[in-house]
Amino acid sequence: MTSPLTAGKLPASFLSSLIDKFEQTSPAIIIPPKIGIDAAGLKLNANYYAVSTDPITFTDKHIGMHSVTVNINDIACLGAKPKWFTATILLPEGIQREAISVLWDDLVKTLSKYGICAIGGHVEVTPVVKQTVIVGQMIGECIGNSLLDPRDCEAGDKILLWQAIGLEGSAIIASEHADKLASRYSAEQIHSIQQYIHDPGLCVWPVVEKLLPQAGVVALHDPTEGGVATALHEIANCADCGLQIQEEAIPILTETKAICALFGLDPLGLLSSGSLLIVCRPEVEGEILRKLSGEPITQLGELTSNSMERLLFKGKEFRALPQFDKDEIIKLQK
Repeated sequence: MTSPLTAGKLPASFLSSLIDKFEQTSPAIIIPPKIGIDAAGLKLNANYYAVSTDPITFTDKHIGMHSVTVNINDIACLGAKPKWFTATILLPEGIQREAISVLWDDLVKTLSKYGICAIGGHVEVTPVVKQTVIVGQMIGECIGNSLLDPRDCEAGDKILLWQAIGLEGSAIIASEHADKLASRYSAEQIHSIQQYIHDPGLCVWPVVEKLLPQAGVVALHDPTEGGVATALHEIANCADCGLQIQEEAIPILTETKAICALFGLDPLGLLSSGSLLIVCRPEVEGEILRKLSGEPITQLGELTSNSMERLLFKGKEFRALPQFDKDEIIKLQK
């Protein structure tokens, strides 16, 4: 007898067993469903496309922007330009038309910002939800000659990280628990943290557009639920490799560290949309760093041949890269 499931992602082993039940009978599917791959890859009439879907459930603020952005990120990580968007929007009973208009304007503004066309969807008020839920879907076209597939990563590949981790989680906590931060931060400081979703922002498309096409880039992965630690494990699992990561190289803003300390959270397991892991062949690492000169990019470490080795190094000391079955932010929802 198993215990009831709690909020958050399904346990990886259970989800993997469910995914294995899919029959992949279409030759158009070149990147099939797999844990750690957040979009599907299709080849249709010699053209390559990426398709993603993602819900917004951790917050009900700016969810129009959140929905478009997280799906942009999934498409971009396969090396595709986001083009077409559709969504199912579930609204709680009693919601005011003004609130729907605000959500809609947020959605339209974000789509317009990135040149994405809305092509349909579904909207309804339902007693099933207590807060608004958006499940977005995105379709994108390949930027280069082929899509990026994390299964192509191999031992010796280098791992880079663009942008600080925990921006999304910090912004959500500052919005949802501003009262608990008031004793440590001024109203202006709390507002500044809340604005991380806009500055530096949660969308990785601008840096992906600057980076690709680039020979030697093997995979991109945006750390979302479960944070950068989960994203690193997912990359390693896809490649059947191990990891050696310099812990001190992982960029974490002072505010994120302080928020995590206050609530007893580990920033390595905190929602991190807005940062991007880049896996590349070792011979092009320098070229990528030059290409992204001026960007907040850091060298983290590399993949190793021992798939059981998932290590964080700090000086001469090391520890196992932690695993998070649930995102750290869920602790605040109890």
